[in-house]
Amino acid sequence: MTKTKPSNRPKLTHILPIILFLTTATLQLSNPILHSNTHIPGDPEQPVTTDYYHFHWNLWWINYQMQNGATIYQTNYLLNPTINNLSLHTLSTAWFPTWRAAGDSSQTITGMILIMLTGHTLLGLTTYALLRHFHSTPLIAITGGLITQSSSLMFWSSKWTTINLMGWWWLPIALLTWQQIAQNYERGAHTRAGIWALLLSAALWGMTLTDLQYPLFLAFLILPYGLWTLLQARTWLKRVTLSIYGLASITIALILLWIAGPIPYLLTYDRGVLATTPAERAPSILFPNGYFWRLEDGVSISLGAILLPVFLLALVISLRKRTNATPTGEPSRWFWFATAIPPLVLSAGASIDILGVTIPMPYVWLHNLLGGTFRYPERFVNVFMFPALVFIGISLSPYLPRRQQYRYLFASLLILLVMLDSRVLRPVPLQPIPPAYDFYRTMGQEDYDYVVVEIPTAGSSGEGIVGRSEWVALQWYGIIHGKRMVNSHISRVDPWHYLWMETQDAMMAWLGQRRLVEPETVREQMQERISGWPIGYFVIHTQFIPGPGPTLQEIVGFFNSQDDLVCPYAIERDAIVYRTAWHPDGCPARTPPETAPGVYEIDMGVAGDERFIGWGWHWQEDIGATRWRWTGEYPTSKLYVDLPPGEYQLELAAQAFWEPRSLRIAVNGQRLDETVTVVPDTLGVYTFTIPADVIGAGKHVEVELIYDGTIIPAEIGQSADPRKLAIAVDWIRFTYAENS
Repeated sequence: MTKTKPSNRPKLTHILPIILFLTTATLQLSNPILHSNTHIPGDPEQPVTTDYYHFHWNLWWINYQMQNGATIYQTNYLLNPTINNLSLHTLSTAWFPTWRAAGDSSQTITGMILIMLTGHTLLGLTTYALLRHFHSTPLIAITGGLITQSSSLMFWSSKWTTINLMGWWWLPIALLTWQQIAQNYERGAHTRAGIWALLLSAALWGMTLTDLQYPLFLAFLILPYGLWTLLQARTWLKRVTLSIYGLASITIALILLWIAGPIPYLLTYDRGVLATTPAERAPSILFPNGYFWRLEDGVSISLGAILLPVFLLALVISLRKRTNATPTGEPSRWFWFATAIPPLVLSAGASIDILGVTIPMPYVWLHNLLGGTFRYPERFVNVFMFPALVFIGISLSPYLPRRQQYRYLFASLLILLVMLDSRVLRPVPLQPIPPAYDFYRTMGQEDYDYVVVEIPTAGSSGEGIVGRSEWVALQWYGIIHGKRMVNSHISRVDPWHYLWMETQDAMMAWLGQRRLVEPETVREQMQERISGWPIGYFVIHTQFIPGPGPTLQEIVGFFNSQDDLVCPYAIERDAIVYRTAWHPDGCPARTPPETAPGVYEIDMGVAGDERFIGWGWHWQEDIGATRWRWTGEYPTSKLYVDLPPGEYQLELAAQAFWEPRSLRIAVNGQRLDETVTVVPDTLGVYTFTIPADVIGAGKHVEVELIYDGTIIPAEIGQSADPRKLAIAVDWIRFTYAENS
């Protein structure tokens, strides 16, 4: 008897879809994969910064708290000094193992790409499995997987790094798991049904840890399907028992969410303090264009040109061919059609306009039922896809070409149309990785607990913002320094946890350019918070402060004048860092570079001079080969230095604007004897003597340039420059008396 060789067809049936959907996901994400060393997903052309920063921080935070054995659902590491409940925040905890598989937080970009690859691939595979289970041909099942995998929402989520919206694969998993419970129970395999019930509990737990919205989305699928399976049971006893399996699965999932989830913190959350989105402002699918075309405005979610027309085609065919193509014991195509309609209708939002008539939509009821906390009805379009595709599969599978060559041709054309419609090869837009700074790494190595205050100050939630989104995005650096911070985003939080600094708080509002400086009040608040929070560093991000203009000079001048509270610590590219007096490591000396023995020189106008200047100095300027700063913003201009004790000769290279200008120097409040006349049109070197007793101990020496007036170029027709100008300074040199 000849033995036949075992066929490898079943294995290929399982392996080929995995290869297909993984390959498609890789193509979809090829841009961030190929540029992961320099860029992350994002769109610099968007009017607001994408959400990358807080999703990276979320996963860092989970890792940090797990290492310290503490809860992940409460923190003052964001929006300090308040303690914030994160149970409604999009932590996306279920993605943590995938992210952690890439390494520690230094590999966060690799981990995030791994999450995106996994999410895209699983969505295609689970859609394929759902359709195959409910009797779609492999061709339609593969096409359905490609449609969900390349949906507009998945592309949008990749661009925005909203990994909480990459868990749609939980929905078909939950449906198929419930189907296994019902099927095994009907066959009398109670142990297997119980095992599947436990797996459903795990799926519900993981799904909820991905995002709290998924149970809502799942309800529109599993409740009708669960009700259908109960009705199919032959006796009331079986219906009750099957209901117990379902209730047990939910109960175990709730227990898991209590032990290792947000439920204890949800129960203590005061939802009355949340800001909600009005129903009419909730983002929805644009009617009708968004249902029949792939919109390209960069913000709107759309259904595309394939799914809804094919869904309607399947409806027409089903109405003409009334025979049931569904095997006995399975839901009919009309069940899936009916299940698809509610999420489709809800995706339209609060209202639609037809021929100038505004028609209210059912989403308003759901919006009111949930207290306004669910604000993205457009996301229901992905819920619609699953039953719609099952309906299409059941309706159209019998009409596919029977000959293999025609079937392959039809398959190729259909998949090509789906890929063209979804623009599957369209690159995910990128933005540069935020610049790395050595001082943040140094903070991360410090074993101290303190707050980092980023300037300009900002904060936000899903509904409301103080400052600008790019200022909030400085939260990114929290994964590097690992300290508490003020600038940050929490998806759902009491808005007063950040609104307090909009205009009400003198210090934080001024540092966010929303209120004029009140020096005495700001100093008092700074002194209290440096020791009370405590604050370890202030970081001024000059690229976010309008220039040229007086704002940056005002902030730097104020900080440099608070010698007993803060000191300049580092200047790195476009960041100026101040360490506070609280910091255990103390302050570095503010001694100008020693260009020769006993000679200390400040090169005005070049990077780094910010550590010495006070109020009264304009921005740095290039004048040919010379770089300098003009004085004149205030009646006097100040400098702050540390010098070894002794007598000094002070020299400065200066030039007056338009007319000769009288100049005197005061050191530590004491005017020096010399008065010089600074001439216009050319740089001159002017010399003053500073007695040793005026220098004193040489700590926090204040040097004040006192000039007899200013001129505004625009007022004399010399140029359009609106600044008050007195004298320009190229360099200032302190020469120890024994060396002069």
